Amino acid sequence: MLTQEQIKQVKEQLFKQLESWPEEQRDSAREQIESMSDEELEQFLIKNKMKKTKEAAGSHESSSLDNLKDAANQFTFCLVSSGKLQTYKIDENKQAVAILEINPVSKGHVLILPKNHIRATKIPSSALSLAKKIAKKLETKLKPKPKKIDLATTELFQHGIINIIPVYSNENLGSERKKASENELKELQEKLSSKIKAEKIEKIKVKKPKEEKTLKMPKRMP
Repeated sequence: MLTQEQIKQVKEQLFKQLESWPEEQRDSAREQIESMSDEELEQFLIKNKMKKTKEAAGSHESSSLDNLKDAANQFTFCLVSSGKLQTYKIDENKQAVAILEINPVSKGHVLILPKNHIRATKIPSSALSLAKKIAKKLETKLKPKPKKIDLATTELFQHGIINIIPVYSNENLGSERKKASENELKELQEKLSSKIKAEKIEKIKVKKPKEEKTLKMPKRMP
């Protein structure tokens, strides 16, 4: 078990990682973290391989974190990918979620995050399919002038992600990043989100055709 001092340190590091987030996301994240019990926090760390269980550690129980800052970064990232933090989500499937990058290299920079904690070399095919779907939508909706969308697989805090970057001039993953405003992110989210339109199907009563009256012919006289 983590000590109260260690739990306090983890939460302090988590809150530090949130300082650069947009206010709306930051408040939601802080509320989520504060609502977690000590046991829930530790189980989350174990589940996402940020803390070893007694069995995994062998004869010695691991009750400390090797790198608290990295663990806090990874923890926050896992909360985002698991949908436990409010993000600017635009689409998802069973294995991955697509969210807007809050510090993009270009307008419409999207991240594809596998829902399970997984390395970049093992990103599932369904996540790649979602990336291609979003790339096509970015090309259609944002119309980058060279009509080019770059896909780059990277790893952040031992979590594989796919970056989808619209190229307007020569932007790439190493380009300078600029913090997007909440208004910009909300506008893009509205423009790119996959919305299922619920179509009302009206039941049309089919009227039975009236029976035609049979005309009686007069009897033929011999």
